[in-house]
Amino acid sequence: MVDIGPSILLFMLLSVVLTLAIPVAIVWLIVVAVRRSDSETSRRRYDPAAEQLRYRYARGEISPAEFEQGMHLLGYERVP
Repeated sequence: MVDIGPSILLFMLLSVVLTLAIPVAIVWLIVVAVRRSDSETSRRRYDPAAEQLRYRYARGEISPAEFEQGMHLLGYERVP
């Protein structure tokens, strides 16, 4: 039987670990990137009440103060 030294066994173990760790790390980075982009786009989702306020403000039906108050009541800290 061929005597395999401990350094060869350690090298084999490290190569298996790296072979598994690299694809797992790549998938994890992709998942993190997708979650960040989803959370950013979810803040900009369609809000019909805010859109109505924007339309009314654009048509001059409400004042800037009423527009800002309405947006604040809808939960917008800043007017987008």
